[in-house]
Amino acid sequence: MLNIHVIGDHPALTLAAEELQRCLAQMAGAQAQIAPAEGFTGAPGIWLGIADTLADAVELPEVADPLWDDAFCIRSVEGALVIAGSNPRSVLMGVYEYLRQLGAEWTVPGDAGEVLPEIAEVPLGGFDLERRPPNRHRGVCIEGAPSLRHVLDMVEWMPRVGYNAYFLQFQVAGYFWRLWYEHRLNPEWSETRELSEEECEELDRTVIAEVKRRGMILHQVGHGWTAAALGLPTDGWVTYDGEIAEEDRALIAEVGGKRELWGGIPINTELCYSNPLARQKMLDGVIEWAQAHPDVDALHFWLSDAPNNHCECAGCSEHSPADWYALLANELSARLAEAAPRMKIVLLAYHDLLWPPETVEIDRSHDNLISMFAPISRCYAHSMDDPECDSGEPLVRPARNAMTMPRQNRQLAELWRIWGWGDRANSFCFDYHFMWPFMGDLLSINLATLMPKDIADYEAMELGGLMNCGSQRTFYPTGWPYWETARLLCGEPAGAADRERYFRLAFGDGYETAIAFLNGIAAVSGAPRHGAEWWQQVAPGKAGALREYLDAWAPKLDAAASAADEAQRHAWALLQHFRELAGHFAAAQDHLESGRTGEAVAEIEAAEEFVRRTESRTAPALESYTLLRYLAGLKARWAETGARKQP
Repeated sequence: MLNIHVIGDHPALTLAAEELQRCLAQMAGAQAQIAPAEGFTGAPGIWLGIADTLADAVELPEVADPLWDDAFCIRSVEGALVIAGSNPRSVLMGVYEYLRQLGAEWTVPGDAGEVLPEIAEVPLGGFDLERRPPNRHRGVCIEGAPSLRHVLDMVEWMPRVGYNAYFLQFQVAGYFWRLWYEHRLNPEWSETRELSEEECEELDRTVIAEVKRRGMILHQVGHGWTAAALGLPTDGWVTYDGEIAEEDRALIAEVGGKRELWGGIPINTELCYSNPLARQKMLDGVIEWAQAHPDVDALHFWLSDAPNNHCECAGCSEHSPADWYALLANELSARLAEAAPRMKIVLLAYHDLLWPPETVEIDRSHDNLISMFAPISRCYAHSMDDPECDSGEPLVRPARNAMTMPRQNRQLAELWRIWGWGDRANSFCFDYHFMWPFMGDLLSINLATLMPKDIADYEAMELGGLMNCGSQRTFYPTGWPYWETARLLCGEPAGAADRERYFRLAFGDGYETAIAFLNGIAAVSGAPRHGAEWWQQVAPGKAGALREYLDAWAPKLDAAASAADEAQRHAWALLQHFRELAGHFAAAQDHLESGRTGEAVAEIEAAEEFVRRTESRTAPALESYTLLRYLAGLKARWAETGARKQP
């Protein structure tokens, strides 16, 4: 009988012991019992606990802040194995790393991604490992159209590969939940239902409980504070056509001589920040929400989700948008330090706020501010700080409400440097690789080669990590880029040998066929390609060759899939699906370049039908909602282009 000694009662420590017990039973047939302990005695078995409780057995380097910073060690000590961490979450990560050392892996979320190979025995000797991720911030943000199962699988997977933070957007994440459960873009989906606000709140609570069970860092809210100050809907990009009281209308930003909701959407609307009542209602709302949600570790305080919509009244024009933001942040920082001392505020450099304050200095004396850089308009053919991604135009601060979003990465990186935050521990990048760009992976971009460069660039820009603003379902055609990102953020290698191991575990003996197929697509398509517009998944002149390549590989993939073990067939099915979907993209582009707009539109319609018909098989890996929105936009654009060409 193997004893798993656990010092401490945090749920993450209990889960760590249970996961160790479960996995070792499956891998080695080991019978293990979990034994609570008061302190280290040196008894045989595996010992789990935070560093302070195991100081008699091992020494772990100090971290700046145990709530935020992860470190763990795996050491053999006189017949016992000790897994100690800087916090309970780190102990859980240490358990997964120990299992990884025994050959285990989690290639994607859910049961399909768990690989637990058979081993002859449970080794306790010969271990002396220490891990301390160089990036404090390693997170995933809810986006797209997830079910509860998708999100829970993601939360379960995250500490297995090294992510440590989860972000539920808005005061209630109902916008995202409804996209899945209402399933409005796929009429062939039979299981649909509308969700009440209470049901959405319950879904949020379920996710938060699992995040906290793992000791992970919880981020919440973001956009919506401006809408909340007006008493209007806060949970997404929804329009509001109801009445607005005149006293509330006076709080709305005046743009073009009018005080109206921006595009009819409350969360896209700014306030009149020179109006003391507007500022008070906004900040009072933040403090009240923070006090009602003490489990939140990082409270995101963002302005609206639209550019060029700031108030133009005489009072507001005395300061730049970023100066007003700094004034708000300074007051909020002081108030939150009293109301919720352990909670941090996340500020957002985004849209008009990519330009920093001109006259107001942000007060960081309360040690509760984090700055987040969100380069939403960036190029994904180049890395974030690539000097080659440059228009050659000088950066000039725009006039009020005349912001043109930079498309070149050099300008965006320079704007972050102008901010001069200079604190890696309290800053990170909010980037979108797995939200839109994933649809063009291997066709117009190459995420596998981009991620190592981006993560290195974040460090060079003094950003302390990454919050992935992306769907919970972008493990398509493989999960390698998402897995690779986690390992790189942890400071772990993710090179050619690691990719080969990943593909071998995911695809089995035929993994070299999968690698060759994907490498070949990138070579034929010309990815990555700078300057590709959103409707250009395939480079001009490459579509014909890509169609031939994809057709030639069909029998090879079919043969490899047929020969695969049951455990790997799902991975092969996704690869076959991707080959067919990419074929639709290539055929549509080929028709378009030959002037056959009608045929191009028909090909996109065939792609839509294919995605809808196969969604039940691809749902955990492919964000079909975002893809279907993209295809609808593509079809409309090309149909309009064809109509204009008619005599």
